[in-house]
This record gives sequence, structure tokens and C-alpha cells, in this order.
Amino acid sequence: MIAPLVVELRRSGRTITVPPALTVLEALEDDGVPVDSMCRAGICGTCETFALSATPGTDYPGPLRLCVTAPGSLTRLVLDL
Repeated sequence: MIAPLVVELRRSGRTITVPPALTVLEALEDDGVPVDSMCRAGICGTCETFALSATPGTDYPGPLRLCVTAPGSLTRLVLDL
């Protein structure tokens, strides 16, 4: 079973829980957080956002495409939003 992903939005101070059935982009939009997006396939890069940290923290800090990031190996994510 895949656990939800907890996403902290550092600038706004909000925390969003992303259920396994959604991407981070979909959960942010559902919660009213404005995020630019176009392709929703990770190709165009419009939704790319800077990840300040992640648990487990393999490649972060660094850029992250919200439309293809979903619960799975990450359990916590801190974004510069």
C-alpha cells in the first residue's frame, strides 16, 4: 500500500496531503494553490518547482516537476511555494 505524501509549502506555510491516487499538481490545484502547468506529462517543464528537501532525500534540493510527482518513494516534500 502506498502512503500519502505530505507536502509543505514553505513560503505560504501550508501543508497539503497528497493521496496515492493524485499527483502533487492535482492535489495542489484541488486545494486552491495556483501552479502553472501545461502538458501534465513532465515534458514541458511549466510546473517545475524547486524542492527544498524531501524524505528520503536522494536528489534534493533541486527542481521537481509537480505533474509527474506522486506518492511512492517520497513521504515528505518541502517546496518553495
